[in-house]
Amino acid sequence: MTEVGSPTMLTKMRAFLNGEKDTALLEAMRLAGRTAYEELLTAERQRAQLAADGLTVWQASPAVTSQLLATWNAYVLQILGEAFLDADYAADPGTVGFVPPVTLGQVSEWFSAVQGWLSRTRQARVNPDYDLAAELALPAALPPWVEVTPCPPEHLAALLAAIPPVREHAEVALHALESGVPDGQRAAVNRLRQMTAEAAAAVDYALGLRTARHDPRLHELIENNLKQALELWFAVGQLAAMPRLLDTHYRPPRPAARPDLARLPGGPRFDPWTLTDPASVARWQRDRKAVQAIREMWEYDPDPAATLALKDTIDAALVAGDIGYYKISGGASCFYECPWPALYEVRRPVRLGGVNFKVMQQFTIRVSADDVPKGGPFIRRIIPGPFRTTNEIDYCDPDGRH
Repeated sequence: MTEVGSPTMLTKMRAFLNGEKDTALLEAMRLAGRTAYEELLTAERQRAQLAADGLTVWQASPAVTSQLLATWNAYVLQILGEAFLDADYAADPGTVGFVPPVTLGQVSEWFSAVQGWLSRTRQARVNPDYDLAAELALPAALPPWVEVTPCPPEHLAALLAAIPPVREHAEVALHALESGVPDGQRAAVNRLRQMTAEAAAAVDYALGLRTARHDPRLHELIENNLKQALELWFAVGQLAAMPRLLDTHYRPPRPAARPDLARLPGGPRFDPWTLTDPASVARWQRDRKAVQAIREMWEYDPDPAATLALKDTIDAALVAGDIGYYKISGGASCFYECPWPALYEVRRPVRLGGVNFKVMQQFTIRVSADDVPKGGPFIRRIIPGPFRTTNEIDYCDPDGRH
C-alpha cells in the first residue's frame, strides 16, 4: 500500500497536466473499507466454530451464511479498489494521490459497494433471524467494469495483484464446503469445483499470453481472461458461503467472451461480416459501398478484440436462450447503420455490455468509426430499442468518400 500524504504543488501541477483526479475521497473510503479484512478474519473464525461444534456450512443458519457471503463480497471489492489505486501510484509516483478519470470511476464503483456489504455483515452478526437471500438476488455480480480503449497497463497490473488473495480465499471457502456434503448435493459441489477450474485456467492462459512486446490485442485478451477469473471466483465465494443458492435454478455466469488471435483482423479466421445480421448479410455483401464501409470500420477500430468480445457476449446469450432475434413490422431484421447488426429481443432478464435488460426489451449493437478521423471516439456499445422501419441506410463513412 502506497502512503498518500498531502500532495505538493508540483504533484498537483503534474496531475492537472495529465488530466488526473484527486483521490482524497477514495483514500478516505479505502481507510473505512479496510474493516473488510477484520470481518474476513471474523468469518473464518465463524467457519472454524462451526467445525468445532460438529456442524458444516450446509447446516449453518441463514444469518451465519449471510454474514459469510456479505463479508466475502466486501473483501473482494476492497481488494480490487486498493489494487487499482496502488498500481496507478506505482506506475506514476510523480502523481501519487491522483489517478486518471477512468480509474477514479472504477475504484469509486467498488469502494461505494463495500460499505453496503459491510453493513449487511454486521446486521447478520447481531440478528439471528437475518437472511440476506430474502433481501437481495444472490449471488451478486461484480459492479460493471468501466470500459476504456486503450485500457491503461496499470489496470492489468492491478488485476494481476488482486487475483492471488481472491483465489486463495475462494479455494479455502470451497474446501470448507466440501466437508459434510448432504446427499444429493455432490453434483452441485462438482459444478462449483468446475467453476474454480475454469477461473484458474483463464488466469493460466492470460499469464501464458504475456510477452515483452506491446500488442493492444494481446493486452485485451489478457485483461478479459483475468476479469473472467475474478467474476467466477466472486461467484464461487458467495456460493460456498451460502450453499443453498446451489439449487437447480442457479446458472453459473457465462464466461466473458474472448476472441482468439486467429479471429482478429489479419487472422486466418477473421470474418469482417461477423457483426452483420445473418438474415440480411448476403444483401450487404453484394453492396459495393457496404463492402468498403465494413473494411474501413475494421481499419479504424482501435481494439477489434473488444468489438468481437462484445458480439460474442451477445451470441452466448442467444445460445443460452436469454435473447432471440427480432423483426420489426415489415420484416426488417437489422439496424440501418454499418455494420448492419441484427435486432434482438430479451426473453429473460440479462446484463449485456454493462446494460441490464428486462423481458421484451429490444436492443442491438452499435459499432461506428465516423468520428475517429476528427479525433472523436470509436463507438462500441449496446443500444436499446424500440426500433422502427426506415428506408435510410447509413454507411458510416469516416473518410467521407461514399
